[in-house]
Amino acid sequence: MYKKCIIILLMMVFCTSAVYSQAGRSYGLGGAYTALARGPEAMFWNPANLALSHGLPDVNIRLYTLGLNFGNNAFNVDFYNDYFTGTGQTDAQGNDIGKTLTEDDKNDIIGKVPSEGWKLNGRADMSLLSFNYKNFGFSFEGNVFSEVFLPKNVFEIFLKGLEQNVYSFNVDGEGYGIVRAKFSYGMAIAKNQKRRVLGRDVFFKELAVGWNVSIIKGGGYMKVEESDVKLIIANDGFNAPSRIKTKEALGGTGFGLDFGIGAVLNDGWKFGLAVDNIPGVIKWSKDAKEKINTFDLTRNRFIDELSDIEIDDYKETVENDLSSFNQMLPMNIRVGLSRTIKNYLYNVEVAREYGSFRFSLGGGVSLIKFLEFYAAYTRMYDDNYFSSAVAFNFKHFMWDIGVMNRGGITGNASKAVTLASGLRFGF
Repeated sequence: MYKKCIIILLMMVFCTSAVYSQAGRSYGLGGAYTALARGPEAMFWNPANLALSHGLPDVNIRLYTLGLNFGNNAFNVDFYNDYFTGTGQTDAQGNDIGKTLTEDDKNDIIGKVPSEGWKLNGRADMSLLSFNYKNFGFSFEGNVFSEVFLPKNVFEIFLKGLEQNVYSFNVDGEGYGIVRAKFSYGMAIAKNQKRRVLGRDVFFKELAVGWNVSIIKGGGYMKVEESDVKLIIANDGFNAPSRIKTKEALGGTGFGLDFGIGAVLNDGWKFGLAVDNIPGVIKWSKDAKEKINTFDLTRNRFIDELSDIEIDDYKETVENDLSSFNQMLPMNIRVGLSRTIKNYLYNVEVAREYGSFRFSLGGGVSLIKFLEFYAAYTRMYDDNYFSSAVAFNFKHFMWDIGVMNRGGITGNASKAVTLASGLRFGF
């Protein structure tokens, strides 16, 4: 029992959004990589690109990719400095004078929390090994995803106090960890040919399609299915009738299928379209349970009554063993365009990923033959993201590192920080 709780708690706390492995250049371009990815990277972004010309050796091994993303949708370092640090003054004894929140300060803090509530989100993506031989590829990935929502009225109570009222709290959250063994193939279907597209003649230097087939192993899952939490404050005392229903498991198996189209046009434009999880499903079967946790003091109580009662007598947990349950991984769609003019890269992409819209606009420059710099602006999760990356890119070796900030360019203005890196060798 303790082992199960620890695993689920770690998932929810440390990886509190997207389960494809990324590396530095892709982060530096704000995720706009569907048209650009080549070699082992194509397996994560667009398998069709495995069949496109790339200037890389026939065999490429990516020893690792690592992406870590942690953040929230409301607060940043500047927020903490503005409201919760001292005034910068000292009293007669030399002690720092703390800041007192005014009513305007409290209203401003509450106003920073979206109506949907405070969301903690993030993800961890890692590839321990991936390689391709020409247009065939294999990768082994690990992904962890989690989101936790806290209702806005929690902050209203914390900052403004309680009054006679009935408060309702709807808590939501989901977390899971999986590993994938992915088999990829890209197939060229046209070269230096004219094709009719949307009523127009388009000349393709290269046109390819590709597939990823994934075998998925689930490591742990937890989701809040229903929540009804109340706090009743009245003349005759208080009560907190609550009901939370969760579904959880410690293991499962599944499969996934991805599809992509990649093209290089005669005028130099690169195009990519990818659809992930056409289907993607995990059957959770190990220690699968449904839990219903309830709490009710049966009548309103005053604080001094609590010392005379056993709280455990008023809470109940009902566990129902499940043979299994299915989790459908969300279908993601990405469309990207890219063009390189001399040493400059221009890139744009739109996507629907994990239920949210993403728009990325980025570019790059190669100052010398092997040294590349990237930067991008991205709009997703109803917020602004700014990213940059540097890559040391040779034909037989590439190392990159990227960073992405949510909400602002500087660290103090950021509500989330994402770091990513990757290392590739070619033979």
